[in-house]
Amino acid sequence: RMPTIRDIEIAGRHPQADGIRLEGVMEPTLTGVLLRSLRHGIHVTGRARNLLVSHCHVYRNTGIGIFLDGVNLHQAIIASSHVSYCRLGGIRITGGEIRNLQITGNDIEYNTNASLGVENGTEETAEIWIDAREGSIREGTIVSNTIQATATPGGANLRFIGAGPRGSHKVGMWTIAGNLIGSQSTNIHLTAGLGFAISGNYLYSGHERTILLEDCRAIALGSNCIGHNPDYGDRELSTGIRLVDCRDCTITGLLIQDALAGRNTVADAVPTRKEALVELVRCSRVTLSGCQLLEGTPAGLLVEDSDDVLVTGCTILDARRPPLMETAIRWRHSATPDGPRGCGVHACRLTNLDLPPTVSVSGNVVGPS
Repeated sequence: RMPTIRDIEIAGRHPQADGIRLEGVMEPTLTGVLLRSLRHGIHVTGRARNLLVSHCHVYRNTGIGIFLDGVNLHQAIIASSHVSYCRLGGIRITGGEIRNLQITGNDIEYNTNASLGVENGTEETAEIWIDAREGSIREGTIVSNTIQATATPGGANLRFIGAGPRGSHKVGMWTIAGNLIGSQSTNIHLTAGLGFAISGNYLYSGHERTILLEDCRAIALGSNCIGHNPDYGDRELSTGIRLVDCRDCTITGLLIQDALAGRNTVADAVPTRKEALVELVRCSRVTLSGCQLLEGTPAGLLVEDSDDVLVTGCTILDARRPPLMETAIRWRHSATPDGPRGCGVHACRLTNLDLPPTVSVSGNVVGPS
């Protein structure tokens, strides 16, 4: 009960050396600990309850910084710590049964192969990786962190993986709010998630996608800001949000601006492959309201093979001269009879609205194209 480790440094001298392993304990408390040059910094497994990790430095390890491995764990807090330069990820949770986990006020950075100078590293990584394909991981918050990385193939800043098929999602009831998230292939990647509230974050430099949601349900994507740092001039990365096979989702108050060049201008970045700033593909019961979709290339919004999609009160325009956005809204193969309403769209290169004749529109302010 309440094993306490504090104010010490643990450095590895063997490639398989882990820093601290916790198993079958109650109220383990780690404070002011430096864990470096190890395999895994903190490895928690088995049954553990009321974990506290605070004011720790987990630095430059070949494995995972903080690894929750098939753990049965309730009431855990990881706070006010640095987790950086760990090759296989910053915080990784695999399987088990977890409830009530808070990750707050941390600096979680550069936990990738590239950051440690590993050539040809094939492992997909994430700063925070939560994998519930076995077990269930619910009731958590990721709040007020800095989460950034070096872009790696298949990498993500935040990655959640649940278990399918639809209806048996095992990861959810999570809040992601007030974070600074950037510089990876994908900033936020959710697969088979159920019940996420994502708001108040600033997201930037997603080399492939800013947000990718696959087979998710009950997602509230709120007032996030997605853009670019003007200090870097023309070194921008094309932004984009994609929802595939999702249902019961809202996107509200979102501000997203594409790269001014309409493509990635950072050296060695992968080519842009998106069709619009926001893409809804095979989705149902999705509401997009009060959003600003700016300087999209080639389009602002794509709705494809989707039904019960409501688009209201959005501003979709291109202020570049000459404009690069071909069309503001592209609506394809959708069973939804009602198209965009009360939106402001203009300044597109080809046409402002590309809609089938079966889709009706009303109350939009459509400027010259």
